[in-house]
Amino acid sequence: MTTLWRNVLSALQDLDAPGREQTIAQGAAALALKRTPEATTDDVLEIGLYEFGVVIEPPTAAAALATHRVTESEQER
Repeated sequence: MTTLWRNVLSALQDLDAPGREQTIAQGAAALALKRTPEATTDDVLEIGLYEFGVVIEPPTAAAALATHRVTESEQER
């Protein structure tokens, strides 16, 4: 299991974890992009809500999605 998913699972269990929303948003963004490269902020919000049971703020979801897109494009090089 990668560090990201360990952090997401930990954040899901600890409601007071520092950076909880950002960590969960990162996991939701990674999952959304794995499903489709054309993932949107709405996809990240839906995954956060329906699969993780967490409401993610739209700016947090957008930032996580942008971060993962940059990371993926760097890995392709």
